[in-house]
This record gives sequence, C-alpha cells and structure tokens, in this order.
Amino acid sequence: MTAVLKINEELNGIELYFDNKPGNETLTHLKSNGFRYSGFKKCWWSKRTNESLEVANDITKNKITYIETKNQNKKMKKNNFNLWNATQWEPFEVNKEQDVKLISKEIKKHLTQRFPGFKFSVRTGGNYMYNSINIEIKKTPYENKSIYLSAVREYCEAVLNHYRHCYSAADPYTDYAGSYNFYGNVSIDWEYSQSEQTEEIKTDCELYDLKSEEKANEEKLKKDAEFKQYLEEQERINKEYQSSQLEESKKVKEITSSIEIKELDEEHQYFVMNSQFANLNKNCTLTEYKNEVEKGDYSNVDVKITKEVHFTRPEVFEYFRNMLMNNFDFLNETGGSFTEDNRINSYLDYDMMDELEKRTVKWFRKGVAVYFDGELKFIVDAQGHSYARYVGLVEGCEIKKTVEHQQMLKENDLKELITQANTMEDISTSIIEELGLFKTWKDKEWKAYKNAFKKELLLANITLSKSIIQQIEIPELKQNLYKLLMEVEGIQEQFEHGDLKKGEKYTLYYISDLGSFITQQITFDSCEPTKYAQYDNAVKLVFKPQNKRKLYCTHFYSDLLIYEGWQDLPENVLNNVTESKGFMTLSSKYLSCDKQQFDEVLDYFEKQNLKPIINTYRTN
Repeated sequence: MTAVLKINEELNGIELYFDNKPGNETLTHLKSNGFRYSGFKKCWWSKRTNESLEVANDITKNKITYIETKNQNKKMKKNNFNLWNATQWEPFEVNKEQDVKLISKEIKKHLTQRFPGFKFSVRTGGNYMYNSINIEIKKTPYENKSIYLSAVREYCEAVLNHYRHCYSAADPYTDYAGSYNFYGNVSIDWEYSQSEQTEEIKTDCELYDLKSEEKANEEKLKKDAEFKQYLEEQERINKEYQSSQLEESKKVKEITSSIEIKELDEEHQYFVMNSQFANLNKNCTLTEYKNEVEKGDYSNVDVKITKEVHFTRPEVFEYFRNMLMNNFDFLNETGGSFTEDNRINSYLDYDMMDELEKRTVKWFRKGVAVYFDGELKFIVDAQGHSYARYVGLVEGCEIKKTVEHQQMLKENDLKELITQANTMEDISTSIIEELGLFKTWKDKEWKAYKNAFKKELLLANITLSKSIIQQIEIPELKQNLYKLLMEVEGIQEQFEHGDLKKGEKYTLYYISDLGSFITQQITFDSCEPTKYAQYDNAVKLVFKPQNKRKLYCTHFYSDLLIYEGWQDLPENVLNNVTESKGFMTLSSKYLSCDKQQFDEVLDYFEKQNLKPIINTYRTN
C-alpha cells in the first residue's frame, strides 16, 4: 500500500490518497488524529497543522504534492489573456431556433469566458410582436471611446448578429420590414466604469497596437498588390483593344476599297417585300440575326431599296457580315421609315392619330441592299446612322418595282383640306404680324394668339380638325395647332360659349371637395365668371336642385361635365352590383378622387349619342 500527500492551499488542508484500503491500524491512527474521509474526493483529509502534517509525513514517508487552487488557475488565465486574439471573430455553431432567453444565456456565458474580468449585461425584452436581446458593456480595463473598447463592442455585435435569424427579408421597394427571431443592439452602459489597468493589461494593449498595425500593413500591401494586378490587367485589355481596333480598321479599309456602290435614283428604286427583320436588333454578326429569325422572333417588313452595295471577294464579304456594328461611310444617312399615306406629312401627324387610325397606315422602310456575286444577301436599315442598325433577311422575298397604296383620303377631299390648311397658315401669319407676336406667340402670348385665331376661324367658317392640321406644311404651326386642338378650354370660356338657358334642366357630374363623385340634376338660373379662393378661373353657378324650391349657388373651378336634360346614370356604370338572397349590394369600382369616373360617364353617354355641353375634363 502506498499513500500520497497533497497540500490544498486554497482550503489550507491536507489530503491523503491511498491506492488500496488502509489497514485497521492506519485507519485508527488517522481518526484519532482528526482525519476524516471524503467520499467525493476519495481521500482522507484534515486541516493543516503541525500535528496533522507530522502524522501525514509519517504515513507517506514525506512525499508531498501541492494542489493548484482555483485562484491560481484564474491568475494564470488572466495572465494568458490576449485582447487581439479575443476580438478576432471566428464563427461557431449555434442554435438560432431556441428561445431568446436561452440565447441570451449562451451569449452571456460566451462573452464572460472570452473576456475574463469584464462585466457585461445581456437582457431580453420585447412584447407579443417581437423579441429583443440587448448587450451593455458595463466594465472593462479600457478607457471609454478607446480603440480597445471599440474592438470589444464590435466583437459583441458579431456574436449578437451570429445568433440572429431572418425569417422574411425586408423589401427595399415597399415599407415592408424584415422579420427576425429577435432584435437588439450593443451599447456602452451610461454608467460605464473602468477597472484597474495593471501592467499586464498595458502590455497587452501595446501588443494589440502592434498587431493592429501589422494587419493594417498587410491589408495595404494586399490592396497595393490587387491594384497593381488591376493596372496590369487594364494594360493588357487596352493593348488587346488597340490591336483589335487596328485589325478592324484594316478590314474596314479593305471593305471600302473593294466594293461597288450604286446610288439608285427614284426611277430605279425598287421594293423588297416581306423581308424578315429580327426583333432583337443591333447584333454584330449576320449569324445572330439568322438565329433569331429561325426562332420565329421577327417581323415581316416591306423595304424600299435606295442604294446597293456589291461584294465580289468572299473574304471581304465575310468581314462585313461579321462587323455589322462598325461604322461605314457608305451606310451613313441611309435607311429610315416612310409612308405614302396622304394624311401624314410628318411623324407628328402619325403620333396624334388614335390606335384605330394608326392601324390603317402602311409603313415602309428604306434600306441598302447588300449583294455578293450578284445575289441579294440581306438588307441594312441604318436609320440615318453609319452602321447596320437593323438587318433584314431576304430568303423567299419578292422584289417589286412599285407598290400600290390605297389612300384613306379621296382626291377631292384632300384638295379641300389643303385649301383650308393654306387658309389657316395665312390667318396665323397675319395674326402674328398684326399683334407683333413674332417670338412670343407660342408661349407668353399664346392666349392672345389663340383667341384671335379662333375668331378668324369663325369668320372664315373653318372648324379646326385633325384632318386639316395634317396638311399644314409649317412645322411650328402644325405642332401648336395640335396643342390648340387638344387643349381643354377653361371653365369660364366654356360657360361663355355653352349657351345655358334659364329655366332649362341640366345634369352635372363632378368630384366634390371631399373626393366623392357627385351626380346632380338642376334647373339652371344664372352663372357668372368669378375668382374663388386661390382659383382665378372659376364660375358661380346659381340653380334650383331637383325637388327644391329655393335657389342655391356653387362655385366650380375644376373638372365638370354638364349634359342637357335630367339624365339618369345606371348604378352599374360606376359600381359593382351584386344580388344575393333578395339583397342588392353596391361597391364602388373606384377610389375617392379617381378621375376615371369621368371617362366612364363620357363613354356611357357617348353610346347614347349624347355629348356634354360643358366638358372641362378632356377635349371632345
């Protein structure tokens, strides 16, 4: 039997460990000298005194072992603490689905072990809608707002974010916020205190500064190396680009010097019918256009050929068909669209047509025909540019010398419209000269010009219409006459020319100041132009409402429709009507202040061949 003696400094005690059970004589000797048996540590122990130490030495033959105390362990750990290593973030496995209280305990335990001697507060909170975990740094050996305390705070934020889990991401285009298992932040406690800064802590801070400087230098060297690599890559790309540009320039010169160009006058121009133009344009190679056409993604277009380009050398033609986005002088100012429709003298005339009218217009392209060995290969529509902006394939196409176009305007009608258009041009010119509005008739003096022009049209018995404006040759006049045609007259002007008669019945449709759409049946008494609040262009309307004996007055200054007679508007025009179990339910189709309700009213009465006598919402 052997025995080992250990001195427990922390408890100031003596511990005897036996490899076998001691004999009865030894046990009696230990008990009589104050030793007791510990079932937890499996040893015999006693307080350290001279007598107990003498008994233990006698049994163990002076084999003494000192036990490390907990305080000694703490001191060793404290001496081994390294702020730089402690603040370097490395992810570790965590359970993000557990309760926030368990998460907060794990965070507190982790931070306490990671930063021994520091004091943290980890609190949970929230309500029935969300949970929160907030970390407060209460005490460390570092000064407030120091880089060392900032490093500790950043590490705490990393730990907190590591446990956070997003159930539903936020939408940056709406006000929808993200959903997380908890919310929270890291802060320095407002009663933050600094513990004693020992020499070991000061040395550790110096080490942190050294490590931080080393890392900054490493990052700088890394960025310098990356930037150097970037510059080298850019230099390589530039050299490749210059080389390719030089090669392309040589090919362009070879193409230009080896082709035959034929400018076609009007007599020799012709049409290529149903050329296939891919919907994906601005491709560099002809093969890309062919692939799109094979997919069925193309449109058939009739093209008028105004120029021909002939290739005879196969390698040069191959250059061109693979360099369609390069600039070539022979393509400059070619292409474009045109129509022989006598209603259109500029693209503005087409733009001002409604959708039904636009469908009746037949458009053609202008293009350059590309030939190789006398065979038509494809068509280029450069749209005025010097590269092949659009390319049409010609497989199965028919070539025609001329194309017949059915005109929507008959010859006699066209002559009459041209005559009226010329009269309008003369009227406009004379008004500008008489009033001296050479520079201001389109903007500052537009109202004066407009009023004078309308009076002259009435004297000439001409009604302004889109058909006449289409035949106007002066671009500025055409544009402003379209403006006049589409311009809604002010409410005072409309009441002045509306010819409302006292005692007659009328129906009003308007949106009230509260946003409700109002239908009102009245008997007209009088009206007068006036100023109302901030509105200069307003009218005061005096009337007798339906089923009322007295006169009422209302000011109107915005959108208003007035129809002759008392008109009834069915409920289903502005509402959704449903019937169920004998009950009828109405729900509005529109929100408050929605002006589409005017469109519904206008469309309904238009089907009844009724037009408003006052319409400040849109032109008739």
